[in-house]
Amino acid sequence: RDLGSQDGREGMLDLREDPVTGPSLTGVSELQAQSVEDVMKLLQEGNRRRTTEPTAMNVTSSRSHAVFQVRVERRDREATTLGKLSLIDLAGSERASQTHNSGMRLLEGANINRSLLALGNCINALASG
Repeated sequence: RDLGSQDGREGMLDLREDPVTGPSLTGVSELQAQSVEDVMKLLQEGNRRRTTEPTAMNVTSSRSHAVFQVRVERRDREATTLGKLSLIDLAGSERASQTHNSGMRLLEGANINRSLLALGNCINALASG
């Protein structure tokens, strides 16, 4: 879901692979900031919109992963310099026996663990060449 959406869009985002620019999310909000303070406000607002639920281990347990990307553009007379910083916050793995979750929370925890396992497999594949 788009945590930066100003119009309350709650739909799922579509992950696509562009052969030139790489992975991208279609339909995600791109917001402009003019200062570090603006960037921090956007980060805090997105974090506030994340879904959290209490568990036996964490009162504000995040139920999702989040990605916050900052693209910086600097222009002068000769050239334009671009940079991109990606901040990624992964929901933590959960042991069902320690969280005492049941029902929907138990299913969420299983999905979080499954996505973390898939990410670990990708990292291991990349590291092994």
